[in-house]
Amino acid sequence: MKVLVIAIYLCILCLCQSSLGWSQHTDSLISVSLLALGDVNLGRTVGQEILKGNLDYPFEKFAGVLARADVVFANLECPVTDQHGETQSPKSNVVFCAPPDAAKTLKRAGITIVSTANNHAFDYGLKGLQETIKFLTQDSILFAGTVSDSGLGFAPVIIEHHGITFGVLAYTQFVNIHGNWEGRIALFDSGKVCDEIHALKPKVDFILVSYHGGDEYKENPGISAERDMEVLAAAGADVVFGHHSHVPQGIKIIQNCLVFHSLGNAVFNQPQRFWTQRSFAPLMEFKKRNGQKEISSIELIPCRPGFQIQADVDEREARKVIGRIQSLSTVTITHTERGYFVEPSVAQLSY
Repeated sequence: MKVLVIAIYLCILCLCQSSLGWSQHTDSLISVSLLALGDVNLGRTVGQEILKGNLDYPFEKFAGVLARADVVFANLECPVTDQHGETQSPKSNVVFCAPPDAAKTLKRAGITIVSTANNHAFDYGLKGLQETIKFLTQDSILFAGTVSDSGLGFAPVIIEHHGITFGVLAYTQFVNIHGNWEGRIALFDSGKVCDEIHALKPKVDFILVSYHGGDEYKENPGISAERDMEVLAAAGADVVFGHHSHVPQGIKIIQNCLVFHSLGNAVFNQPQRFWTQRSFAPLMEFKKRNGQKEISSIELIPCRPGFQIQADVDEREARKVIGRIQSLSTVTITHTERGYFVEPSVAQLSY
């Protein structure tokens, strides 16, 4: 009888400790930092550097910023494919690709996930698209927006870090090259987008969407792109990263969704225009406690795009970049001794 009483006591004690541990866990504050980069082209001249073995070349001058984030997202604006040393088409300078080791470049830089849904996704045809998937997978780079077979469907990528889960989707407004890419590249379709976001919503803490479209080199994305971003916000996206314009554009809050109309260039050399050579990277802090979720901080890091993305932007240049973004935004950006931040009252988006 005494043995039975002791056994019951021990069971109750274990249950209490388990319950206490669970309570403490749910009570604790957890956070994840996420850095987002604009357009990354590891083809052309950058691809030739990678072929020489200079794997760190594109991101080596931005390493300090990349190291600050738990998760790093970028728009991969080129196929990754073995074209026997070719990184740009001899017939067209707007058709380009990265060599296979570009996936290792992304890995070494600390890139977590890329969007592969953009207008250059089919530059080297089906071989290029499928090899992109192959080489990214081999080096454990997550990707969203393309599949190797049209029958697979576009499953969202789910990232879990420190107890916070992100669901990532990617869409493009169009594809440059004609061919059998339908069903393999995620084309924006408002009906499908809404269905996919609604299905993903209960499975994750935050939904991040990469959107590739709009007008190139303009201050604003254009009517159709703005309409698409409103669809994404209404469907339940928490953050939208816009791409394709190659220049930095404004930041807006649409139905509690944080929308970056364009992150501009990151690793992409376009010296012919002023704003293709200047941009920014948002570093965001996502937090969760007792089921309450929020984006608690949004830092805007001015950068210098080109063959190599650079963080050493002087104060005068930084003010130009932030001034442009502020003029195109509905949020307020403040300057502190720590850097440039979206005003806290706006940044504290809760879900």
